[in-house]
Amino acid sequence: MSKLQPPKNESDPRWGADNRDIKALSIFQAVSGITGLIMSKTVWLDIGCGSGGITYSIAPKVKSITGIDPESWVRWDTFQNNHDNLVFLNESVESLSCKDNSIDVVICNQVYEHVPDPIQLIHEIHRVLKPGGICYFAGPNLLFPIEPHVFWPFVHWLPRNIAVKIMKLFGSKKILDAYSADYWTLKRWLSAFEIKNALPYILKNPCQFSHNGIIWNAISYFPEKLITSLSFLSPSFIFLIEKK
Repeated sequence: MSKLQPPKNESDPRWGADNRDIKALSIFQAVSGITGLIMSKTVWLDIGCGSGGITYSIAPKVKSITGIDPESWVRWDTFQNNHDNLVFLNESVESLSCKDNSIDVVICNQVYEHVPDPIQLIHEIHRVLKPGGICYFAGPNLLFPIEPHVFWPFVHWLPRNIAVKIMKLFGSKKILDAYSADYWTLKRWLSAFEIKNALPYILKNPCQFSHNGIIWNAISYFPEKLITSLSFLSPSFIFLIEKK
């Protein structure tokens, strides 16, 4: 999907920078497959882009794309030099410099759980999107028993100070710094948008999203209504939200 990405760098985020091109393809396929937008004419914004691998991989397919992160990353200069339509900005994702009604597609991938004020983040997404614009909004599910950032069971259900003490007691060096929400809370936060649950589409079309193997193929035969009804138990949510 893009030119070869730079080799792994010690300054990359602790969650890694591998397979960002695969994740970018998954995001791109979801937006293009479900919305029918003409991708080559769209202006994109990647909120909380981290080291920029997803932003970089999508750049060749769209009119322009901007990556925003509160930290500046070493890879950004290399990525920007390879694509004229790609810009990175070092700024808060809760106070964006983008103009009102200026963006066709926003990516908010695994970000909401890391910001101090997720509702303000969502307000900013609504502000910068054009009417009819789309946001790919994905993040973890509070109800799923395994916390995906530290891979510990149940700790995210406990008061944070207790969870941290338990993890330290058992010798964990991982940092529990994410605050996830449940399905109904997220839908309430996103009520200003038209919300489409993208999970059924993705699970029914696994090959489009590089999901191969017996299990993925078996899940694709599940009725869409069943997948939809069980989405509140999914490890993570994937919504395509449209500005009304």
